[in-house]
Amino acid sequence: MQIKLPATDLKAVQSVDSIELKDEAGRPIGQYLFGKGHGRTIFLFGKYKGTFKSHAECQAFVDGILAVINHATTQ
Repeated sequence: MQIKLPATDLKAVQSVDSIELKDEAGRPIGQYLFGKGHGRTIFLFGKYKGTFKSHAECQAFVDGILAVINHATTQ
């Protein structure tokens, strides 16, 4: 499974916005919240949460969580 977060310029965002994250089958697996003055927050699978300043940090968090989950399911 892969999730590519959209690159968002927080300087252009006027309020807090969110994007629902879905798996390949279209099932919701999390949420990506972002806003000027609020940073970027990721919620995944109802138990993983991270708040970051940059898009790259958010994507690395998502990739890390997915790598651990994918590894655990192949064991």
